Amino acid sequence: MNAPCDALTLLMWGAGAVALLVVAGWAHLRFWTARLTLPMVYASEERIATPDGSAFELRRIPTDPAAPPTSGLPPLLLVHGVAINHRNLDTHPDWSLARHLSRQGREVWLLTLRTGLTDLSRAQRRSSNFLSMVRYDVPLAIAQVLQRTGASHLDYVGFSMGGMLMYASIGRTVPQTSVRRVAFIGSPGLGKRLSLVGLDRLLPPSWIPAVPLRFSMRMLAFAAGWSRRDSLAVNLANAAPGLAALSAVDAIRDIPAAVAADFVRWSRAGGPIDVGGTPLFDGLQDVHVPALFVAGAGDQLAPPSSVGAAAEAWGRTVGTEKHLLVVGLQHGHSADYGHGDLAIGLHAPAEVYAPVAAFLAESTAASALQVTVSADSFARSEPN
Repeated sequence: MNAPCDALTLLMWGAGAVALLVVAGWAHLRFWTARLTLPMVYASEERIATPDGSAFELRRIPTDPAAPPTSGLPPLLLVHGVAINHRNLDTHPDWSLARHLSRQGREVWLLTLRTGLTDLSRAQRRSSNFLSMVRYDVPLAIAQVLQRTGASHLDYVGFSMGGMLMYASIGRTVPQTSVRRVAFIGSPGLGKRLSLVGLDRLLPPSWIPAVPLRFSMRMLAFAAGWSRRDSLAVNLANAAPGLAALSAVDAIRDIPAAVAADFVRWSRAGGPIDVGGTPLFDGLQDVHVPALFVAGAGDQLAPPSSVGAAAEAWGRTVGTEKHLLVVGLQHGHSADYGHGDLAIGLHAPAEVYAPVAAFLAESTAASALQVTVSADSFARSEPN
């Protein structure tokens, strides 16, 4: 007679424990999200629909009244990487490439790609692949910035995937004449061979699921930065205190299945990435837009060899001005930079932002980095 009662009691206790864990998890998430969220103010924010039924967002950094005149330099468009949103390049007022450039007197715009949005429908998420952003997000965002500013061209800064999108777009969906100068930060040109718990070997790319990073990173944000060891995504010992936690809450986003499948396919191939089946480097050899390539010496996702491969291909046949800057101890920097710390490194404002700003401030072919670059060799340099 007691057995059914004992089973029912255990079931009730189990249900209560589950409910308690759910409530505790919800409270934990709410508390740390509220505690670690750092709102940033923008002069304008706009959501723009794309012809394929998706959307992206544009934000303009407020003008700094103390900024010097820019002598007619064009607007700037900054584009984030994968698994993150626009806060990738605008994490904190003191660690923000966007606001650093604004303080130099530049008009700065941030693009939030469709992969950085959290409210897309299931159908929109399914169409969120690399090629869709090459076809729509990047060229339409450039056109929108030019329309709003009245400029005939702009300067472009791409972090990681944001740079890869320009590799794929320039001369295809983005006319070279609409881009004056471009800076690539941690943007690989070669697929990085990674083992994602065997998924990259066991599953066809079309079966690769979305990578739900946002919830897990928010749940663990309170502990971000406790470890000072290198991770795949960031050299934590080189990250500015507290910024890994801010990024976990404000910036990290899920990776849509379609984009994850693209990266798995490139990882398997291990060679140059492709655009709709066409090798990426095939479209770069005749590019005439001056470019700066920045690579972290300790970057496990976009090592200098991978960034350098894109630099080698860029404008190879036309002698385009280009520079490769490797940020690491061997070249006089404070640390061997990983991937994420190229944006949030303790000394990133001086060691990454400053040379990028100097390169983009040039109005002629003479670079502030003072490096003579041939089509086949790249000097690694420091800002003056």
